[in-house]
Amino acid sequence: VVRRLLRAGHTVHAPVRGTEAKADVAYLKAMPGASERLKLFYGVDLLIDGSYDASMVGCSSVHHVASSFYMVGSKKNIQKKLIDPAIKGTENVLASCSRTPTITKVIVTGTTFVACCDYRPSITDKDWTVTEESWQDGLSPKKFPYGYSKHAAEKRAMEIAAAQSQWTLATLLVAASFGPMCSGNGQGTVPLFHKYIRLGLFWPACPPMGCPFNDIRDVAAMHALAMVTSGVAGGRYLTPQRWGTFYESCRALKTDIRTNKIMLPFFTFPSCFKSVFAVAAPFLGIDKSLPKRTWGASPKIDYGKTTTDFGLDAQEFKKIDIQEMMVDTELSFQLHRIPLLSASLKRYK
Repeated sequence: VVRRLLRAGHTVHAPVRGTEAKADVAYLKAMPGASERLKLFYGVDLLIDGSYDASMVGCSSVHHVASSFYMVGSKKNIQKKLIDPAIKGTENVLASCSRTPTITKVIVTGTTFVACCDYRPSITDKDWTVTEESWQDGLSPKKFPYGYSKHAAEKRAMEIAAAQSQWTLATLLVAASFGPMCSGNGQGTVPLFHKYIRLGLFWPACPPMGCPFNDIRDVAAMHALAMVTSGVAGGRYLTPQRWGTFYESCRALKTDIRTNKIMLPFFTFPSCFKSVFAVAAPFLGIDKSLPKRTWGASPKIDYGKTTTDFGLDAQEFKKIDIQEMMVDTELSFQLHRIPLLSASLKRYK
């Protein structure tokens, strides 16, 4: 998002969690336009009210880009590292927005999992569709805590937005986002998933599971368009995405001569292996209900509202498909020489 905004000529104020001495921001400073239009604000903390005040001074728009992704762990860690940053962090960021009179638009990065994370209805109903009107019920700190944290944060953001009139709120419901990485530190859920693939998690066979897929460049484009498009006054928007299986994402790596072809699956597991993956999921950092919710699913995702309000047809926008995003993820690993055995979720320890 930062790179996209800089390329479009905007001045970007970027809050940074770490101190100036320890923060990993070299890749931000190297972006075209950063020396003239990127201002870094160090030492911010989502859980400290007022921490973002200084970074918002003079800004007209705020992008609250996601929150912690942490699917399994102790009750204490789930609350401290996932739920508190999502809910209290959202409250603190929006409070800073309301204290900054120049802010007129807020764009929050939500997740498609809040609209839906149980895709079983699509198995029997091929026309079953996820839309912006969809909300997933039954989530809790024990039942898919990541989805619960984002659900609670989005609902809280809507409450805060409705209680004031200074700024409008647009929530982008983003899918699992792959594609080229700006940073070469190998941390995050995208590198984690790619390391799983490359280390043979899905070899010789892959479970018939999946999730909605986005390319990270399309996600950045939607954030920029949500900020500058006059027709986007507020509301929920599904970013351009589609359902993909893990098998499809793995097979995509076989389509390009530049990618490594080893340790990729040959076929998908039959249904009798479903319970095996449910047991193994927590050891892989995956929510244990994922196999039950996605095994054999193939839902439709309707982002027609985004297409209309963002004017995507007039701009001849075409979303980047799974094949290209997975190949570009692999090429990022090669470019940055990211070791497969490096820690991906180091910041959560």
